[in-house]
Amino acid sequence: MYFAVLVGIGLFFYSRSKNAGSFLVANRSLNYWVTAIAAQSSDMGSWLFLGYPAVVFLHGSIKIWVAVGLVIFMYLNWLLIAAKLRTATERYRSFTLPTFFERRFDDASGVLRMLSAIVALFFFLLYLAAGLVGLGTLFESVFHISYYTGILIGTAITVAYILIGGFFAVAWCNLFQGIFLMVMIVTVPLYALHIMGGANSIYTQATIQGISLHFIPTDISSLLLILFNIASFGLGYFGQPHILVNFMSIDNVDNVKNATRVGITWQILVLAAASAIGLIGIGYFQHGINNPEHIFVQMTTDLFPPLLAGFVLCAILAAALSTINTQLLVAAGNFAEDIYPKFAHRTITSHHLVNVSRGATVIIALLAMLIAYNIRSTIYDLVLYAWSGLGSAFGPLVIAALYYKQPTRQGAIAGLITGSCIGLMWPFFNTSIPTLVPGLGISMVVIIAVSMITGTNQR
Repeated sequence: MYFAVLVGIGLFFYSRSKNAGSFLVANRSLNYWVTAIAAQSSDMGSWLFLGYPAVVFLHGSIKIWVAVGLVIFMYLNWLLIAAKLRTATERYRSFTLPTFFERRFDDASGVLRMLSAIVALFFFLLYLAAGLVGLGTLFESVFHISYYTGILIGTAITVAYILIGGFFAVAWCNLFQGIFLMVMIVTVPLYALHIMGGANSIYTQATIQGISLHFIPTDISSLLLILFNIASFGLGYFGQPHILVNFMSIDNVDNVKNATRVGITWQILVLAAASAIGLIGIGYFQHGINNPEHIFVQMTTDLFPPLLAGFVLCAILAAALSTINTQLLVAAGNFAEDIYPKFAHRTITSHHLVNVSRGATVIIALLAMLIAYNIRSTIYDLVLYAWSGLGSAFGPLVIAALYYKQPTRQGAIAGLITGSCIGLMWPFFNTSIPTLVPGLGISMVVIIAVSMITGTNQR
């Protein structure tokens, strides 16, 4: 029933997705409700239900600062980036970030566009694989369907409504999924806490297990840990193409303020509920749980009758698919808009570009499936790696494109290479400093420094 709704939405918007502008950015015509919920739900993924509650369950209240950082920086993203990016991408007639970078930084060589598209595709493949791992885990643990079959089913449905309805279908599906998952993720912890008879068992079990429930730091080391938790994800918002594309698609710049209010309210509610699931799990699973990423799944199947539990657990599908669909479409757009034209030996019409985007959607989905089949890392770690890579590579470029008055193409290329390399390599240094701190900071310095040098030489 749930999948039928998604495909039905895709069919409804089929007739509107005939050209590149409609297929990739919905002709910049989405109202602020759709933009707000679609942007926020495309951010969360199965991480919201599986990865994040597990981290809170294992490490206590200190990890709630991750959620605080997400809210703070997503608000800054709406405030500082959304309206300016919507205006700038329309002015430069661009549907993807690589195209926008090429035209904004005046790169006639095509290097910046090609390089940024390749970097985006690499990290998107890992990000998509993380989402598919979540889908496979859900089908395996709940419905007793093979992990691999679950990945195949989820991918097939997602690809189907993208191919049919393009970004119109993706955005409106995400509106439906965002509202649906919000209701479910708020309901489960409230009901679980009621069944437990209050929070006393949480405090008791946390004490026994040595898990701290202190939210406010009591020493310098805890304060540093909090700052790292805030930065670990929060700093990456400025460079996430699958979120920024929603800003590019809103119907009117004046509606960004309304979208901000709706989106941030939604984000606070779902992150508070996800944090509560992790904390309640400490008291609920007094004898532990084999896989902490299954807290929400196990809690739901324990508390509700099977049919109702099935519908509740569709919320995990909603979270996973709302991220996968946007990332998949943006990645396909990067290939069709930014890579394919460099090698095509023919005149490319808008209709042909849509067909190439559809073909790329299928190919990228298959590649992500292959990665998911062969990786069994934690969802949290996979998402953090891909998120940090995208944020380090593109965050500084977006900020420079919108706020730096004299950037050069050499500065942009140097910054992209620097941020991408840090995103790729930093996690392997095994340091407590989040990737995005050096990734965003060093890349921004490189953009400005190289732009000043090359700008002076050009003058």
